Amino acid sequence: MRFWSNVIILGIVTLLNICVVSAQQNVLTCPEKPKLVLILLIDNLNNEQLEIIRQKCGPDGFNRICGYGTQLRNAHYDAGGNYSGKNLATLFTGSPASTHGIVAEQWIDRFSGKKIHAIYGDAYDQAGHLDTVAVPQNGSLLCSTIGNEIRKIYNDRACFISLGFDPNLLMWSSGTNVPEPVVWLDKKTGDFVSQNVSGDTIPGILREFNSKRMADIYVEKTWAPKNDIGDYHEWKYFNQGAGQRTFYYPLKQVGAKEKYARMAGSPYGNQLMRDMAASILLCGDFGKDDVPDVMTLQFAATPSCGHKMQPIDAETEDMLLQLDENIASLLKVIDHDIGMDNTLVVLTAAQGSYDVSNTDTEHWKSWGAVSLRRTTALLNLYLMAKHGQAKWVKNYASGEIYLDRELAEKKNLSFDSLLVESAEFMKQISGVGNAIVAKHLNSIYSDSPVVEVLRRNYCERRSGDILISLLPGWAEEQDDGSELTQLWGQEYVPLVFYGWKIPRQTIFERHNMADVAPTICSFIRVNQPNGCSGVQIPIVK
Repeated sequence: MRFWSNVIILGIVTLLNICVVSAQQNVLTCPEKPKLVLILLIDNLNNEQLEIIRQKCGPDGFNRICGYGTQLRNAHYDAGGNYSGKNLATLFTGSPASTHGIVAEQWIDRFSGKKIHAIYGDAYDQAGHLDTVAVPQNGSLLCSTIGNEIRKIYNDRACFISLGFDPNLLMWSSGTNVPEPVVWLDKKTGDFVSQNVSGDTIPGILREFNSKRMADIYVEKTWAPKNDIGDYHEWKYFNQGAGQRTFYYPLKQVGAKEKYARMAGSPYGNQLMRDMAASILLCGDFGKDDVPDVMTLQFAATPSCGHKMQPIDAETEDMLLQLDENIASLLKVIDHDIGMDNTLVVLTAAQGSYDVSNTDTEHWKSWGAVSLRRTTALLNLYLMAKHGQAKWVKNYASGEIYLDRELAEKKNLSFDSLLVESAEFMKQISGVGNAIVAKHLNSIYSDSPVVEVLRRNYCERRSGDILISLLPGWAEEQDDGSELTQLWGQEYVPLVFYGWKIPRQTIFERHNMADVAPTICSFIRVNQPNGCSGVQIPIVK
């Protein structure tokens, strides 16, 4: 008996040694730096949703990345504002908004007094509307990106592309001096359009792909549940016994101008995006030499059909389950054509907040919702009653109020006094937790995480005069009537590194998403972006 016990123990030890040696050999065979960095950017995906759907996913998509990579359970952006471009600028520069300058979707320039859009610059007409022919750009960034730093070393030998549905999100991965190629789906025509693309390879791939009219094939589809609706999270946990529902959406049963947008917010939109990405990887130059290349790929997790009623409604779950298959097939393309040992995959999201306006359960309803845009209109009425008829409030955007300094001077009114009384007025509004005069921010002593986040988001050249944050549990009502919870301090999102030399592990320590850029730069052996304040995440020993 003891003999067989010793044999079994010896066998186990031998097997473990073989596994260790095999793992060491795999690490040793990996190149010194990855040839391809693939950033999978999934709209509004949060950690809770990812954990729920992974139980139902196959082994080759989300579970392959999360189960065999390094998963960070407490990765977060600085909360404040609902413009995801601010977060993505942090992701690609490794710096907070106070450094990269993207404080909101729009702001007032301190020097010119002009209204500036983060993507379209000062392309506003006299009525305050954006010029319809304005070209998206990222010239508003105040510091370099990962792409800039790679270009400094490898020039045009490095391949870059950002591919997705929305140029407003994709532009932030692009370099500041020589913008990198951006390709997105035109939701009016169904074609992929490009900007900053040069050379023959990518334009040729786009022309060939567009000629196949794949979008027209997908808009003919009908979107119905992939699996038994009874197994979906909404049906199991939020159904009240009556009105058990399913869904059935013929994608083409809308106006001609809307069918591609409807398709883009369905599983078929993600499948189309997978097809385009696979075409570029198979036919392009990505990952084919020792120069590091970067592809940023945007997928959708917010359905265009139905009405979101829970944190993970049936439509959202169905999109994610089918996206899992698309990601799995894309990884197989990389396995075959580039090799996962040569590829660093980064899975994350730009935002993780919930639209809670239509939740049908008390557990997810906010304490209340406040429209800060309408509240600033009340502030203007208050200031008019005290100081005379005028437009005292110049603008409001993402929790920041801009007052008219020139008007105050014209009326011989102390601007500092105007700021203080405006902040005091805003503090009286239900749901407002902080209303801080921006110029006083650095002199405030506080260990509150919200005050620290406000400091990291404040850019003197662009930020407003009054900075607002809501109390925990409160939501801000958006212009379209939806409600978004404003998180207290941090906005947590999924973050997983997979492939190349990445070990299988889970990291529970908190990491700001500004740490992603220096981590990628250290792996591909280039300098960090020039405004980077993030720190390298200790993943590879």
